Parts: sequence; structure tokens; C-alpha cells
Amino acid sequence: MVRYVILLLILGAGAFYDVREHRIPNWLVLSGIILGILLEFSEQEKPLESLMFLLRLIIVTGGFFLLFLCRMIGAGDIKLTALICGFLGFRTGALAVGLGFLIGAFWSFIKMAGSGSLFARLTCLLAYIMRVFQTRKLTTYYDPVRDGYDVVIPLGLCLFLGTLGSMVWVIR
Repeated sequence: MVRYVILLLILGAGAFYDVREHRIPNWLVLSGIILGILLEFSEQEKPLESLMFLLRLIIVTGGFFLLFLCRMIGAGDIKLTALICGFLGFRTGALAVGLGFLIGAFWSFIKMAGSGSLFARLTCLLAYIMRVFQTRKLTTYYDPVRDGYDVVIPLGLCLFLGTLGSMVWVIR
């Protein structure tokens, strides 16, 4: 239970920073990593099992890194995603992240439909995909200087809500 409370506190703080500043501080993520490692070592009888926390962090970070290279997701969002899977394991972590991404997709759809930019954003995405396939080079999809922050949703908040929802789902 302590594990869940710590994770939710870290994700809640990350959500706060993401909404307010459009970024998630490294010190917060580092705190989560240190607390996760300490929890693993205090709860496990086998020391090698404790290394699974770090292995999950590395695998998830590597898996989402391509999205960061394209600037489709922020580095802080990837770090929070890795923390979620580090704390909860791959199965429950995937549920939490999946719910968070669904919340983000729904929020984005509502935001774009409400502002009348849905068609324009989907056209930009299609043009980006075609450009990547034609040039065979990954380029930046989102540029805050060019695109501004109007098109951005705080994925850290969505990940927090997805994790909260998955915990309710799993614990019930």
C-alpha cells in the first residue's frame, strides 16, 4: 500500500508541474527512482528481484524513446511512464499507462474538436507520417516555438489519472 501512495504522490506532483510549467522536473523523477529502489530492497527477500525495478525503468524508457525523438511525447512523460511500470510491474503498469493515454487521447480529441482544429491537426499528422516515410528520416513533429502550447495536453496529469483508475480497477 505504501508503494501506491508514494507513486501517486510523485505522479500528482508531476501532474501539477506539467499543468503549470509544461515540464516535469528531473529531481522529482530521481526522487521516485530512489524511493522505488529503497522500497524494492525493503520488501524483497531476494536482492536480484529488486533489480527488476531498474530493469523495468530501462525497458520502458527505451521503448518510448522513439516517441521522444519525434517530439510526440516529452522526456518527463516518458520518465513518469517508466516510474509507473517500475512501481507497478509491467501488467498493471501497462494498464495504468494505457488508461492515461486513453484519457489523453479523449482530452485531445475534445480539445481539437472544440477549437475547430481537428481536421488541421490530423492533416499535419498525416503529412508528418508521409514525410518520414518519403525521407526515411525522423524529424520533429511538435516544436513549441512553431506550434505553441495551445495544442499540448499535460500528459503527466493523464498518466496520474490513468494510474489512479488502474489502482481502483485492480484493488476492487
